[in-house]
Amino acid sequence: VANVAGAASALAIFDVPVIATAPTVALIVWILVVYGTYRSVERVFLALTAVFLAYIAAALLAQPNWTAVATSITSPNLGGISAAELLLVVAVVGTTVTPYMQFYLQSAVVEKAVGIEELGAARADAVLGSVWTNFIAACIVIATAVALGGRGQPIGSAAEAAVALEPLAGTFSKLLFGAGLFGASLLAMAIMPLTTAFALAEAFGFESGVDKSLRDAPIFYAIFTAILAFGAAVVMMPGLDPIGAIVGSQYLQGLFLPIVLAFIVQLSGSRSLLGVNASPRWLRTTGWAVVALLAALNIGTLVAGLLGLARA
Repeated sequence: VANVAGAASALAIFDVPVIATAPTVALIVWILVVYGTYRSVERVFLALTAVFLAYIAAALLAQPNWTAVATSITSPNLGGISAAELLLVVAVVGTTVTPYMQFYLQSAVVEKAVGIEELGAARADAVLGSVWTNFIAACIVIATAVALGGRGQPIGSAAEAAVALEPLAGTFSKLLFGAGLFGASLLAMAIMPLTTAFALAEAFGFESGVDKSLRDAPIFYAIFTAILAFGAAVVMMPGLDPIGAIVGSQYLQGLFLPIVLAFIVQLSGSRSLLGVNASPRWLRTTGWAVVALLAALNIGTLVAGLLGLARA
């Protein structure tokens, strides 16, 4: 729902109605996945990441105080953070280290038939992807801070965000913001339903994989189709707040993340399952530390929210 809403919001900047965008984009993604091969789908996904260059351009055009940027990264000021701001921190974590991505990475490694001797390359792929993701996120934060931070301007839609960036990017602001949001949404529109389809099909022993035909893996594609269609249908409902749907879904992902990671850390460190390929002790320790940190962040957010309700 959140990613269909993101794609619809991006095209709404150019006055394309949601009623046209949601089903059309969902159909394009469905055709690409169902009738494409894993290799062709992967190439399309890689091509879509090029739109993220728009965020790098926005950060550079913002001309921020780079000394202040460096100081904020190394020693952020978290004093007096509100419950609403803490919720957004959880949402940012949820959209960056997504629970579904853990499952998709595993399924992709299996589908590409990565052997033991190629695990190093697969690991490098994941690490480089993580670095790239965080770099793009930093560019978004920098551009947003310069454009909106000093003015306290509320943003209720993607169009308002694009207009707010106009002093930085001029007439290209709509194109930059719209391209970045649309590309990111389209990418995740395919990845998220595929992840659920992979996880459920594998759990119950059904055939799965983008390289499989519709006839060979009917349950896998049925799950993918149902989720994609549901997302498009919900977004087409009148009165839906797309920004609220996006933030709310990322917050839920942040809440689920430590639970998912706890199981992954436990499984990846199991020598009875993985033998010599099990995670080393230092990596398991790091993993459990991350799980504890995320759990503490979630508990803090829930407590702050409850205290805020009690005061109200």
